Amino acid sequence: MIELLGWSLLAGVVNALAGGGLFFTLPALLALGIPSTSAVATASVASWPGYMSAYWGIRKHLRTGPLWALTVIGLLGGGLGALALVQFDASSFNYLVPWLLLAVSLLYGRQLLSKAGFEGPLVLRRRAWPLLFGGSFYGGFFGGGLGVFLMALTGQLRMGSNLQQHAIKLYLSMLASGATIVVYSLSGLVYWQGGLLLAVGYLAGGKLGARLLAWINPKLLAWSIVTFGLGLSGYYFIRFYL
Repeated sequence: MIELLGWSLLAGVVNALAGGGLFFTLPALLALGIPSTSAVATASVASWPGYMSAYWGIRKHLRTGPLWALTVIGLLGGGLGALALVQFDASSFNYLVPWLLLAVSLLYGRQLLSKAGFEGPLVLRRRAWPLLFGGSFYGGFFGGGLGVFLMALTGQLRMGSNLQQHAIKLYLSMLASGATIVVYSLSGLVYWQGGLLLAVGYLAGGKLGARLLAWINPKLLAWSIVTFGLGLSGYYFIRFYL
């Protein structure tokens, strides 16, 4: 159990900085013999305090943003995604994980190489609605690499500055994760003993990660996210396919 707390602390920091914390906590839960579906649900529910603390530390960057629209997108997308997962066996998602990570990492890297940049005014354009809804749906459905995915989307949309994009990422992640609490709790999939321990680590890690954001060069952090995503995709290609 001490190891589980340590992995969740690291996951909280990673979620605040880049996303992908579930890839640290999910293997830890599976190692305890918890069924894959319950492991996914438990990790998703436990991540909520970490997202909340991380967003709280960076919330000032989203004060002038379209909060009401983002709230609807995050809650509805996350709730529907969780409902979709309940209908399936989570182990079947293993083979999709490396492909999803590879796709979003390459998408984000491509945007970084664009001469047009990946920052702009903090405006929720019409085409942003389905993209951010899809990201929130994925957050409720599985959530691995969610931060990388949302950063790629906000970068492609040039929606705000780098720190504002991080705030959007954390806000939508917090809402999508919060929506899963209701769905997964009612479905009986949550392993509460491990989940409460994970939540403590996520909470502390998220607060620490949010503080580190202010001290890290935005461009360096962006490329770190790409490297992190590519490394994870390679690891899971080897693990699930070989």
